[in-house]
Amino acid sequence: MYLEQIKTAEDEWRQRHQDEIARAESAPAACEDGIVLKLLYTPADAKADVYAEVGFPGEFPFTRGNDAAGYRNKLWTVSHYAGFGSPSETNVLFRRMIDHGGVPPYMALDLPTQLGLDPDHPMARGEVGMAGTSVASLRDWETIFDGIDLEKTFVGTVVNAPAAVFLAMHVVLAEKQGADLTKIRGNLQNDILKEFTARGNFIFPVAPSLRLVTDTLEYCAQHLPAYWPLNVCGGHYPEAGANRVHEVAFAFADAFTYIDDAIRRGVAIDNFGQGVFFLMKTNHTDLLEEVAKFRAMRKIWATRLRDHYGAKDPETMKCRVLAHSGGSLLTRERPELNIARTTLACVAGVLGGIQLIGLRTMDEVFGIPTEKSELIAIGTQHVVAHETGLPDVVDPLGGSYCVEALTAEFERNVLEELARIDRMGGMVKAIESGYVRKAIAQDAYRTHRAWESGTKVKVGVNKYRIDEDEPPRQPYAYKPEEEQRQVAAVQRLRRERDNAAVSKALERIVETARRPAQSESNLMPPIIEAVRAYATVGEICGALRQVFGEYSEPTSF
Repeated sequence: MYLEQIKTAEDEWRQRHQDEIARAESAPAACEDGIVLKLLYTPADAKADVYAEVGFPGEFPFTRGNDAAGYRNKLWTVSHYAGFGSPSETNVLFRRMIDHGGVPPYMALDLPTQLGLDPDHPMARGEVGMAGTSVASLRDWETIFDGIDLEKTFVGTVVNAPAAVFLAMHVVLAEKQGADLTKIRGNLQNDILKEFTARGNFIFPVAPSLRLVTDTLEYCAQHLPAYWPLNVCGGHYPEAGANRVHEVAFAFADAFTYIDDAIRRGVAIDNFGQGVFFLMKTNHTDLLEEVAKFRAMRKIWATRLRDHYGAKDPETMKCRVLAHSGGSLLTRERPELNIARTTLACVAGVLGGIQLIGLRTMDEVFGIPTEKSELIAIGTQHVVAHETGLPDVVDPLGGSYCVEALTAEFERNVLEELARIDRMGGMVKAIESGYVRKAIAQDAYRTHRAWESGTKVKVGVNKYRIDEDEPPRQPYAYKPEEEQRQVAAVQRLRRERDNAAVSKALERIVETARRPAQSESNLMPPIIEAVRAYATVGEICGALRQVFGEYSEPTSF
């Protein structure tokens, strides 16, 4: 009866203001997901029992937040994606970041490292240290974290195909520091499936790549309970062009694939589920839709883990998110406006109740950011944390007619997409069929057309341009001589280490990789042994290549 009265009252309101409303609705406002936004939202747009459905913060289904007190007791973690070309420079940067408000390092690695190539590999020439830190061995890891206590520092590592090698480096260095491995905190970007569709930094075929992910999940469940070994990267899908629905659906489908594989291995969901978290995009456009996205993610994830996978521990059911402001949405034109964009991205993440936020810098579109711009991005989060009052209330937009309606619609759309993927036979089949790439391409085309037509405004690009000569930007200056230093360093390492121990360790990796994927042939122990002997990233990945081969992209689908 109440909702009927609201609908009648809205109809009467529309009649009284029909000309004004008609003009406003003549060009429907639509977000990138295809959801057409209403001009006005009322209780009739949200379910009558919406309050009972979303529940309270800190309780299933966690729509309103993972923690009962929100940010009152603990702010989100201020994270930042950073890494200069050389290990020594990165050490200086990380120590300054930690001193500047306790910001944990979230490490960017260069492309050769991410592809399992040493600095002196012919294919690495000209790319060493170009897009992040060059890491060839445990010796570089020791340099990066010199003076940094790993037991007290949350460390994120952006690496995918060779993720197991970097987990091994972290374990070995933590042991050398005398750390308690049960207290080691950090995360590992260990989501290989998205590399086959949205990014391209793969090494091995799909099946052995999945095996390596499962090996790290199993190892951490047994030895590193506080570590998050699986960072599922939904944020790379919109960077490739996907809309929000595909961003979340594809990320969840990837995660469910990893979970299924681990459960087949015999690892109980409550023993590793808490170590799964998501790297998503926090957009600076469509702010309310971003808030709805994060709220819906928590409900979908909690429901699936409880009802489908049988999770019993509420901590396992919590969807943990690190969100970053997407680099593709920043502009070279009027780049100072990127500070405003990242500020709004931070606000969207806070209103969405996420756990970690990492902001891009205003000058990242020109190259590796300067230290000054890194500190501005960190300071932006501090301003939002301490000068807005937003952390004082849990889920401050909860109950908003608009946000609740958008949350429910977003949930429906994601569940429909997940059901479509299930009908295909799962995410691997969806990838192999070309469906995922096709969906991303179609989303990207629609978005590009919206920018071109001006129906979506990009300030300084397709509207409010200021055509004037801008002073040349000076981001972090890449030093070509650093490549030669890294090449010389890895060659010196090979002369100084115990090469017999290295050869033995690499042989054990090959032997283990040839055995069927199971707990008894988990690759983490032999990889740790090789890392401890100072085998290089390239050598360890080379040993795995001997058995697994390399993935070749299909020329057509």
